[in-house]
Amino acid sequence: MPFPLTVSQTFSTSASPAAVWQALESAGRWPKVIATLAEVTVEPPGALAAGSIIRSRAVPGSGAADLTYRVIAAEPPRHLVLVIEDEDYTARTDYRIAQDGGETDVLVTSTLNPKGIAQSIRFLLWHARIAPALNANVRDRTQALLRLAEENL
Repeated sequence: MPFPLTVSQTFSTSASPAAVWQALESAGRWPKVIATLAEVTVEPPGALAAGSIIRSRAVPGSGAADLTYRVIAAEPPRHLVLVIEDEDYTARTDYRIAQDGGETDVLVTSTLNPKGIAQSIRFLLWHARIAPALNANVRDRTQALLRLAEENL
């Protein structure tokens, strides 16, 4: 398996690109639709921009981890890139939002790249579990965020 591990999925919604962007940017509302999140904050508060930090705190006992996302690119309402730098891996999620007739398509590409030889070996050994888990995570989070966007119709 070559690294990084990359998955791409496209989702469609009746929400406008602006509503999808608002759902992505309203990180404090994410716990409303993502059950494993207790709290999410953005630093500095307000509109997402390159350099913004999103901190999520997981619900204790949910199996989810507390995460810190760095915004790499923010081009409302069309493009958002978030990166997580963990000691064991780097994760990057790229959201591309486009109007397609009456629907809005959201292409989500997520990459997971292990750090160091030990993590690379671990990723190789656990590939059969990691790849489906990454796919499920992308699907579940994006569908939840699209539900949030659709509430604003």
